[in-house]
Amino acid sequence: MRTDRLAVLVVALGLSLSLQSAPQAGPKDKVPAGKKPTSLVRKDLLVFGKGEIAPPRRDIFRPRDYGQLAAPPVVPAGRPAPKRPGPAVKAETSFVLDLVYLGSVRSGGRIVALILRDGQTMSVAEGDQIIPGYTAVRVTAEEIEVEGPDSQRKTFPRQGERP
Repeated sequence: MRTDRLAVLVVALGLSLSLQSAPQAGPKDKVPAGKKPTSLVRKDLLVFGKGEIAPPRRDIFRPRDYGQLAAPPVVPAGRPAPKRPGPAVKAETSFVLDLVYLGSVRSGGRIVALILRDGQTMSVAEGDQIIPGYTAVRVTAEEIEVEGPDSQRKTFPRQGERP
């Protein structure tokens, strides 16, 4: 008998709390008579049926191949294409590349190295160019070998967590 009263009391308390917390229609929720409610989506910015959609530049789920050049910029008709500046010629021929080899991923039968350079994470494979003049020559699970200007080579051991 006591449990029945307790159960009824709990149900009544729950009902009263739910009625108090129910959202009340305020003045900002009401729409004046004769006026259509405004949508949160700006339909005037949507584009429908205006030609073909261009293919994506890259698949975000696959490692990026830094060895390939980026797509040329689209230039409106009648304007000459902007000229790309040539590679800067350095008087100093020392190996100045500073990177951290974090680890590797096996992708498509090849090993892709994950490196950290200037605070940015990059993925490179053998033959990929890290920055102009510096190419990844050999990539293993334990180290990456980079060839710089004048055929100088430097090996970077893996710095990530080791098993």
